[in-house]
Amino acid sequence: MKKISLVLAILIVLLAATVSWSQQKVFTRPVTIVCASAAGGGTDQTNRGLAEGMKETLGVQVNVINMPGGGMAIGMDYVWGKPHDGSTILGVSETALFLPGFGGHHTTAKDWQWFWAGGSPGVVLVPMQSKYKTFMDIVDDAKARPGQVKVAASGHPSVWSIKWIAITTSIGIKTNDLVYGGSAPSVTAGLTGEVDVVHVSAGEALQYMQAKKLRPLVATEVEPVNIPGIGTMQPITDMFPDLKKVLPMPQMLGMAIPINTPQPIKDTITRAFTVAMTTDAMKRILEAQVATPFGLSGEKANSLSKSLESQFNWALVDLKLAKKNPAALGIAKP
Repeated sequence: MKKISLVLAILIVLLAATVSWSQQKVFTRPVTIVCASAAGGGTDQTNRGLAEGMKETLGVQVNVINMPGGGMAIGMDYVWGKPHDGSTILGVSETALFLPGFGGHHTTAKDWQWFWAGGSPGVVLVPMQSKYKTFMDIVDDAKARPGQVKVAASGHPSVWSIKWIAITTSIGIKTNDLVYGGSAPSVTAGLTGEVDVVHVSAGEALQYMQAKKLRPLVATEVEPVNIPGIGTMQPITDMFPDLKKVLPMPQMLGMAIPINTPQPIKDTITRAFTVAMTTDAMKRILEAQVATPFGLSGEKANSLSKSLESQFNWALVDLKLAKKNPAALGIAKP
């Protein structure tokens, strides 16, 4: 009887502690989202929308700072080095999932809890005054002048740069691929005539397409893409069916926290993220990005991230771009 009473007493104490924890305010200081890409791009805009939508649930101000560089590794390092208490969140895109094979960061997808808000399709664009009227014009010129057609495809690695390399490798052309610090400066390079071709997301170039400053030629996807005010873009796989072997290679916009963040904190951030995804402001941001809303968190987000990490890093091996063997990092083949 005494043993039963002791067990009951312990259970009551544990229950009281659990209730006490749940009643505590998880956050008492402002939360910072460290966006690992430059201001103005899709990752930045998405995280600013999430920050605004999360603050009511978290009960504190949510600030956003930009810390680009190293293919997102600088921002990842900063967040990883902070206490894993949810007060510092990583604003991130799918670029982070390429980093293991590049040796860009010591973590892999399994080390983070991911939150994916949405993603926008890729498009190939040229300045309105460009001599290129179709994507095949670019292909023909690149074949005639190998390595001379200048292309801006965001930073390296990024889904836009790696996807572009995969596309050009598959169809047998070589271009002069210039590295920029994100999609926003890549678009600027196209607007100023610094490059001949731009490959970024439809959302990151939407206002310039609608203003008739950039002309979209093809969607780097496997399905047609409808761009508001522009029309339906043909998928590149219609012209080059073999590209279905490497595509789709999707953009993912969202945030992440270290996987060993205490569960009550992860639960609170998950609730805040879920609420943020329902706000009108967030819906408008994703719509302006021509983005498909995902709203993925928990195991669904983590499972997808590991799958994409596998696809991306083994693609690096196939393209002879990998600096580290994915298998040695515990990343299985797709």
